[in-house]
Amino acid sequence: MTTLRATSEDHHARLVPHVDRLLTLAEAVGTIDCSALHALFEEEYAFIVGQLVPHMQAIEGTLYGRLEELMEGRHSMAPMRAEHVAMLRLVEELGRYREHAEGCRWSAVEGMALRRALYRLHAILKVHLAEEELYLGVLDRNLSEAEKALLAQGIDHAMTEPL
Repeated sequence: MTTLRATSEDHHARLVPHVDRLLTLAEAVGTIDCSALHALFEEEYAFIVGQLVPHMQAIEGTLYGRLEELMEGRHSMAPMRAEHVAMLRLVEELGRYREHAEGCRWSAVEGMALRRALYRLHAILKVHLAEEELYLGVLDRNLSEAEKALLAQGIDHAMTEPL
């Protein structure tokens, strides 16, 4: 039986290298050949829309409501949901750069804005994933093994494709 802790740790272990690459990618904007940057950008954008966004949706849909029940309104999951909204806005912003990336058509100003979006997404994700670990402790302490196994199944489908 897959545990919630093991499932979450597996997800984070697969997410963190990509999150760290966002910082590397941001630092590369304007410093490496644009076609090489485009290839890296496309790889990470595919990860974001194919793995990160489904992970966020699964976590929010599966865990957040249960966490709010356990905490009896003393601590809302609203800040975590707000971070998801902010991350989705940044993903949309990154999507707009894809049309400029092909053929390296972005200006210096657009390059700076791309860097800013990548830096912001990286920063939010680093903090957000650390916060998820804290909330996982709440679930660990307050749910039965059977309840945690059900939650693990609810989030595991979001990461079924290999990264």
